[in-house]
Amino acid sequence: MSMPSRNLLCRLAARRGLEAAARPAPASVHFMAADGLQLHYLDWIGGPETLVLLHGGLLSAHTFDLLALAVGPAYRCVALDLRGHGESGWADEYPVDRSADDVCDLVGRLGASDVHLVGMSLGGCVAGYAAAQLDRRLASLTFVDVGARVDFEAIAGMRAFLEPVRSVPSVEDLVAQALRVSSNADADLLLYRYQSMLRGGPDGFVWRADRRRPTDFAHILDRMAALPALAPAIQCPVLVARGGRSRVLTDATAAAFAGAFRSGRSTTIQDASHNVQEDAPVALAAAIIDLIATARSVAA
Repeated sequence: MSMPSRNLLCRLAARRGLEAAARPAPASVHFMAADGLQLHYLDWIGGPETLVLLHGGLLSAHTFDLLALAVGPAYRCVALDLRGHGESGWADEYPVDRSADDVCDLVGRLGASDVHLVGMSLGGCVAGYAAAQLDRRLASLTFVDVGARVDFEAIAGMRAFLEPVRSVPSVEDLVAQALRVSSNADADLLLYRYQSMLRGGPDGFVWRADRRRPTDFAHILDRMAALPALAPAIQCPVLVARGGRSRVLTDATAAAFAGAFRSGRSTTIQDASHNVQEDAPVALAAAIIDLIATARSVAA
């Protein structure tokens, strides 16, 4: 597996007050889903409690590298490449419910009884449907910048940049293009992100994610809208964490979504855009660890 630059990760970590050397690099693991598709995850060994991390559309498991460092070695962090993304295999279709089944397959494979599920954007939608199946194996659930009522147009600019299928001469070239769209972005953070999102080919670098057909956003939005109906089946503590600079959720829509769950709460992570786990990993880690403490007290 081609890995993003460890030196670059160390530099990004240091800027956030984290020490990358304090936690060994994750193991890269492949396994077979129930339908025969090969899936991949990164396993940051720790323990005894397990966080299962699910990324957003077009991203990869590496989007959680900084969060794994921020959470620290007291927790095992398992970041899954959703089917059609990262190092996982491609399929003919990508229904949310099938990806949720993949998460349940992964949890069974890990043998973890108390799982803390964290899903960002598309991964958050998948997490909701997986949570409804995991029942007592699920100790807590965190939705990152996603809910039942999202402002889809808030990420129109991001979609317009990311959705087209194109090749670029180098990863750095795509970073330069991105900076022309958003000049305030962190160039190093973009470079680290795109190193895991692109793969080299005969005509340059292309997306690792399956771009053979347009993303079925109508299906994804429909499944997001139906998330509150799953609330009765999700009894664990739930956190909805929105990015303070993101317009996908407002404080009000995040609070309303959290209120659908028996033990739900919402929080705003300041100085974070839609990719909260990259922009503010330390603050997000603190919110998740606080939720885990709540889960422990409920269990006791």
